[in-house]
This record gives sequence, C-alpha cells and structure tokens, in this order.
Amino acid sequence: MRIVSVFCLAALAASPAAAEYWSYKDWRVTVAPHETEQDSYLTCRAATGGDGDPVLALEVFSGDAGPPDFFPMARVLEYAPRHYPTLMQQGGTVDFIFDFDRTFSIAAGINSWISEEGLAEAESVLRFEDHLPMLQAMKQGSWVEIWAGNDMLYEASLSGFTAAYGKMMDECGFSLALPAG
Repeated sequence: MRIVSVFCLAALAASPAAAEYWSYKDWRVTVAPHETEQDSYLTCRAATGGDGDPVLALEVFSGDAGPPDFFPMARVLEYAPRHYPTLMQQGGTVDFIFDFDRTFSIAAGINSWISEEGLAEAESVLRFEDHLPMLQAMKQGSWVEIWAGNDMLYEASLSGFTAAYGKMMDECGFSLALPAG
C-alpha cells in the first residue's frame, strides 16, 4: 500500500500545474501556468459564452507588454458543429453594438478556417486602435450584441466583466484600471 501512495505522489508532482478558475457573474477567468526550458509564464483569460454559443474572450500573457501601451484584444470565437459553416465568414465583418448607445458600434474583421478535426471555426479581429475603446465600452455596458452581417450571432452579457478583467490583469501582473472612455 505504501508503494502505491509514493507512486501517486510522484505522479502528481510530475504533472503540470492545473489552471486556476474564478467566476464573476456571467464571466469566468482562467489562469494557466506554462513552463519551458527558457521561460515561465501565465496565460490569463476572461470569457463569457460557450456551451454551444460563441465565446467573447480576452487573453493576456505575463511578461508581455501591457497597459498603458497595449491593452488586451476582445475577440469573438465561433465553433460550428460538424458539417455546418460558421456564421462569421472570411472577409466579412462583425459589429459590436452596445446597449448604452445603440448608435455606437465597433467593427472587426473575420478570420475563418477549418480545424485539423474538420470543424469550421472563426474569430473576429479588431484593429489595434479599437482595443481600448472596445474595453471601455464593455466596462460601461450591460450587454453587447454581436452581429455577423444581418445575423445576430450572440448577445453577450457584460455582467461581471469589470471584475473578471481586473482579476485577469492582476493575475498576469498588469495594472487593473481601464482608463475612462
């Protein structure tokens, strides 16, 4: 019995560290450590959606440049069921329309591809100059509609976004504050 216990402890010590997870209303934060021979860093991610819906997410890596020079990019990730296309199509645009001012929107380009598993996937790609205005609008809003052409792709709740953003940034060693818009 003692040999099994020692073996189990050795296996646990050799396994990579597990990601940490927090929930803030409709948002969740994950922090995953990564170790290489040259470096050690964290991937910190705040996201909402999933479970069949698109995912609205932000991601930062510890050790990268951060605020005030660079802010994380919000992006939408869409995964289609097998044999179906994504609503977001290569060369199209996605529009983010916020509840607090329906005349204010941010547009992003779309990259789409077929994964190694043969599944259609797509993501939005914001222009660099839109990263901060997008984050400021997400902080101010209660929800954001995400449109691909004439189809509403997803209505993402922003409830808990500010807390999730702060936790994500803190865990990766960056400033918590988002400048006012």
